[in-house]
Amino acid sequence: MGSQACQALGLLVDNSSQKGKTSLYGLYILSIWSLYSSARKEFLLNLNMAKSSGKKSKSSPGKKIIVNSKAYGRHERAARGSQSKIKLSEALKKHSQRMIGSNKPAKLIQEALMPFRANFKGGLFWQRLVKHFAAQAKENRDYSVLGMSNWDLNKAYPTSRIMSPTMTVKVSAPESVLHISINYYFSKRFLERKKDIYAFQITIILLFPDFVKDEIVVLPTVLPEKRLNDLATYSFIVHIPDGAESYITCLKAEALFPKSPISESGNVDKVMCLMETGLLL
Repeated sequence: MGSQACQALGLLVDNSSQKGKTSLYGLYILSIWSLYSSARKEFLLNLNMAKSSGKKSKSSPGKKIIVNSKAYGRHERAARGSQSKIKLSEALKKHSQRMIGSNKPAKLIQEALMPFRANFKGGLFWQRLVKHFAAQAKENRDYSVLGMSNWDLNKAYPTSRIMSPTMTVKVSAPESVLHISINYYFSKRFLERKKDIYAFQITIILLFPDFVKDEIVVLPTVLPEKRLNDLATYSFIVHIPDGAESYITCLKAEALFPKSPISESGNVDKVMCLMETGLLL
């Protein structure tokens, strides 16, 4: 249609030029064709824009990360949330809030014990603390030390592989003191492989946490060396700090070798565990 109109227009212009004057009819056709061309271009442009907006835009490739899963092994995938927005359910949001809130009391205890763990590291003690307090938060209970008795700080090196300790804690409210007694007997496996260990250095660490004020009092007591054949019970007294509402006892036992200092690294000849916990009010 366009080529035919142009040919007709050319003929008209030629005829008019031969006659020495411009054909009014030719000018009319030219103006009509110009309007048609402009309208056609605008229509095609709008059509292309409509098609483009109807398509889902592909996001640029996000950052890749390396993961190692039991199902697929080590592989590469896009970072979570880089391809599509993450939508959390209400239950998952509440769970996340509980876990974040539970970090606070867990950190209080974790950091209080860190100076005593310089030569007894590792384990999932932090995760266990967070899980403990998160369970209390889920039940709308106040954070408490109850339920934390007999916890190994590193399950890969359980206390039972060397000894089975027993502890009693008696609260004397009038005197504001704790009467503590500690004893233990060794495992058969340890006695068969004890090398030249002749005694253990026992440290009892008392923790008095205040989860409301986010404060904690730490009172360590280092007991005399206890030889392997010493069956006597050790007893001592600890004064309760003002305002304390609960307590945690932690046992640390380090093997002693003749003419050798206590090892500064390695968990093999050491144990560390939470023993008794309780309320003071």
